Amino acid sequence: MAVAKRMLVTYDEYPEKRVLVGVINEGAKAASRLIRSFLIFSGTKGGVDVFLKKVGNKYLDGVTVENLVKILEVERAQKSSPVEFSKKDKIILLIDGKYRFLTAGRIREFVDSVELGISDFPTYIKR
Repeated sequence: MAVAKRMLVTYDEYPEKRVLVGVINEGAKAASRLIRSFLIFSGTKGGVDVFLKKVGNKYLDGVTVENLVKILEVERAQKSSPVEFSKKDKIILLIDGKYRFLTAGRIREFVDSVELGISDFPTYIKR
């Protein structure tokens, strides 16, 4: 998560598409690990769908849960997109034949949600 935050600061100073793509990748790694941690902590087996249905809403608010899943979806779409280019603070991706726009502000919102999820992770041990 720290890498994604540093990259956002770098993007503010030196706006370039590759930095935003790096933020997406690092944020998605952190989100994936956080989801896995919540599943392990709750003693539930499964993946993202189980996290959405059973675990996420126990510990996090709905917006944070939604953003954790969205950043994973964005990373998957970015990696499979045949067309990717940037214009100012937007990344434009071709996904399923349609162009999708992703702004730096929205990426920042995803990163903030991951950071909020990390801070809300329970630190006590269940006995």
